[in-house]
Amino acid sequence: MGEGEVHVFSVLNGSEFPPAEGMRHEGPAGDDRTVRALLGRLLMRPPDDIRLTRDDLGRQRWDAGPFGLAVCRDDGGLLVALARGLSVALSTVTVPGSVEAEALLPFSRTERAFAGEAAAGRRSLVLARMWARKEAALRLAGRGAFALAAEVDVLAAGPDGRVALPASGPWDAGGVAYVRDLPDGAGTVAAVAASAPVLRAVFRRLRCPEPATA
Repeated sequence: MGEGEVHVFSVLNGSEFPPAEGMRHEGPAGDDRTVRALLGRLLMRPPDDIRLTRDDLGRQRWDAGPFGLAVCRDDGGLLVALARGLSVALSTVTVPGSVEAEALLPFSRTERAFAGEAAAGRRSLVLARMWARKEAALRLAGRGAFALAAEVDVLAAGPDGRVALPASGPWDAGGVAYVRDLPDGAGTVAAVAASAPVLRAVFRRLRCPEPATA
């Protein structure tokens, strides 16, 4: 994995890494085991040598490792993002069947107008995709960011996915996130945010055992 690259893995149902006897994948312990197994396979190291911690929001961190790490529960499995030298964050959103007025509150005026111009059958998808981008950026920003969600306009993102975050707040990302959409799933959308411009984003679905390369 080179500088400026983000690699996102969709690990479906933990099928790549069967749980140890008596351990289920649901919950923090199972998620940590899946992530350690993935990292171990990529780096050709024993998974038990990889020590994950959790921050005060309960998110996995690999402070001693070479990659920024983000993990997000996805329908049927996990999304895991890795980037060398970058902080990363993920979001996955289920596309709703309908949109209530309250769902528009975290969007800016221009985002609401854009969604309003979409065909009725696509409006839920448009809003879900915008929220995935926004949520990934806000997760990268850190604690307290979601209170200012309506001030983050993902429609203003440049060609490199640059999203400006409000000037106020204890931002870990320096007030800027770089956001990319990920391939859609069955009724879901997802996005990844990084703390610097991303030269290349690689997405892989892991379905069956296969050799992995770093």
